[in-house]
Amino acid sequence: MTLYNPKLPDIYSVKLNTVLLFSLLFVLTGCAPKIAPFSEIAYQQAVELKVVSLQLMENADQPFDEFRDEVTSLRFELRKAYEFSKGRPHNEYSIRQWEIMVDPERNMLAGFLKRWEETGRMSPVFIEEAMINIAAGFDTIIGLESGKIRPGDIR
Repeated sequence: MTLYNPKLPDIYSVKLNTVLLFSLLFVLTGCAPKIAPFSEIAYQQAVELKVVSLQLMENADQPFDEFRDEVTSLRFELRKAYEFSKGRPHNEYSIRQWEIMVDPERNMLAGFLKRWEETGRMSPVFIEEAMINIAAGFDTIIGLESGKIRPGDIR
């Protein structure tokens, strides 16, 4: 006759706990958000657009009409970068940041350009503060991209 020893785990209990643990890990792994791999193109687009945008914004204290062509070109390049981001699978975080940047109803670049067009010119203080905000927005996009795993790093 064998006596039950509560200090030693029951073999069925150990197996059940192991199965439950691996099942939980499998479910949690499947729920984790997938992230697109690093894209040199997306990174370069974001860096170039940041530089061009900030340079153009410095001129917003002058009449908008003098810079209409540059603004039109910048809007086009922003749209291209956004569409490129949208076309990459598992890129939701970057897409959300680009959506904020290109939305003319938000207080990022597209909103700044819209306001400049509507008012004709901006005050230097407003431009300076907006540039800080928009530079930070681009830094977020650039940081998201540079933080992604590069295809060569996957083993």
